[in-house]
Amino acid sequence: MPNPTLSSNLLHLGDKFAAINPSNDGDQVEAVVAILLWDEPGRGLQTLLVQRAEREGDPWSGQIGLPGGQVKQGDETPRAALHREVEEEVGIKLEEVGIELGKLAVGHPMRRTGMRVQPWVYGLRIKPAVNIGPTEIADSFWVNLAELPSKKKMSEITIRSELWRVESFVVEGKIVWGFTYRVLTELLPILEISL
Repeated sequence: MPNPTLSSNLLHLGDKFAAINPSNDGDQVEAVVAILLWDEPGRGLQTLLVQRAEREGDPWSGQIGLPGGQVKQGDETPRAALHREVEEEVGIKLEEVGIELGKLAVGHPMRRTGMRVQPWVYGLRIKPAVNIGPTEIADSFWVNLAELPSKKKMSEITIRSELWRVESFVVEGKIVWGFTYRVLTELLPILEISL
């Protein structure tokens, strides 16, 4: 089976990430998320977003996010956790189809300020089939990153019966806000996409 290489666009991004934030696996984080970049011929860079399943007691129930999850403390590196979580949630084996390009700044989800989350950026050599895991993810969809700035809006969301107005991207009728919104707004200037 041929082993396609990354597009020249993604290779260039790998060089940019190396200059911004040299990659290492030593950061102490509690969770990881994957920004999976696919260079769609004729359309540009796409990334995969997921909609979390509605689950009782899950603080991110039903929200739009990036594939990922918690690092098993003590016996798993953040990189190993990322590979495991992406395969569990969307059926993509990063070691087979992806090349690590770099990382973005460690952040904190709004309702979990003690939780450090590391976003990892991977370029994809092929556009993989997405196979949603049985329990955590309800849906997934690819988003054209160049189109995100035109989808920026203030949105109203309800958290624990309280109405909030938040900065967001509205994609296919779905509200992308909070940590995922912050990660994408950090990524866009690196991709030379203006907000």
